[in-house]
Amino acid sequence: MSDEDASDLLAELRRPRPYPAVSLTLPTHRHRPENQQDHIRLRNLLSEAEKRLLDDPKLSRDQAAAVVRNLNEAVDELDPEHFLEGLVLYASADEARTYLVSATVPERIVIGDSFLTRNLVAASARQIPYFALILSTGEVRLWHGVGYELNEVDDQADELEGSGFPVISSGVDRDGPPNRTGDHGATQDFRNMLTEADRKLTPLLQEAVLPVVVVGLRQHVATFRELSRHGAVLAADLEVGGLLHTTAPELVEQLAPARAALAALDAEEAMKALDAARSGKRYAAGAQDCWQSAREGRVGHLVVEESVRVFARVEEVEGAPRAALVFADEGGEGVEDDVVDSLVEMVLDADGDVTFVPDGALGEAGGMAAALRY
Repeated sequence: MSDEDASDLLAELRRPRPYPAVSLTLPTHRHRPENQQDHIRLRNLLSEAEKRLLDDPKLSRDQAAAVVRNLNEAVDELDPEHFLEGLVLYASADEARTYLVSATVPERIVIGDSFLTRNLVAASARQIPYFALILSTGEVRLWHGVGYELNEVDDQADELEGSGFPVISSGVDRDGPPNRTGDHGATQDFRNMLTEADRKLTPLLQEAVLPVVVVGLRQHVATFRELSRHGAVLAADLEVGGLLHTTAPELVEQLAPARAALAALDAEEAMKALDAARSGKRYAAGAQDCWQSAREGRVGHLVVEESVRVFARVEEVEGAPRAALVFADEGGEGVEDDVVDSLVEMVLDADGDVTFVPDGALGEAGGMAAALRY
């Protein structure tokens, strides 16, 4: 999914809906035996949601039953064998949608007049596009990844036709066995092949400046880094050999450490943006200040710790919401279940950026901080 498609989807999901709009999230697992327990936990969560809907005094029994029916139909179509790290399920009387996400989510039920999208936003933020360059003695292959989606870049690829990949050695060196350190990489033929691969990267990086993960034996990776003119985008190394003919699903698993490294770099860049904003007196911290700034359209980059939740209601004057929050206990009258979701929505609607970082990363900022436009 492109950034534009993801943005359109999130905007559509955030639009107001007739009450009740139900959001369920559940942490899940990719592999047995854990993923076999996920379906049981999901059914238990579904039972709890059903009870809350049927007990809701604002709903008739028919209204509650319509939502429960859509929830059950959506769950019936899920296969635990295809689960990732998290499940997000939305349902109303008219629709139901499920999303498998490669990010951990809390176990949670929220009933309101819109769907909560923060978990999809966080998952989308982790879907960092990248190139993976697979080095071997006689050939270099290139893959394009976005999160857990991975496609090989070659001359037959529709989007990147004429890329020049794979790059194949023209010399006889590729047919001989490397030594224990992969020292075929020292031959001139091998160096020429790497130089050619680096040259063919240039037009691709001009179209989209993406981080590059370099994969291969340690000596091969070191030689490529020595020769490359694109050092600024060589974001991570994976010193593993024998992956030239690996399938996409197998390679995705192998690249997990590299994706984690890219996510860490993304969080690091977000923290640098906050430091620059603080130096330039364009900084806000805490739910109140960030929410007020977002209402004014001033937030350029919002950074939120992953598990932060804020319960509050909007203070009103003469029937119009003011840019102020009154913090309250969960479940109180007029209290938003999670102000963070509304805050994220405001920032995205104003073309700002949102980055989720590990808990504790923001220190004493109250779980969230923002770089302001002015």
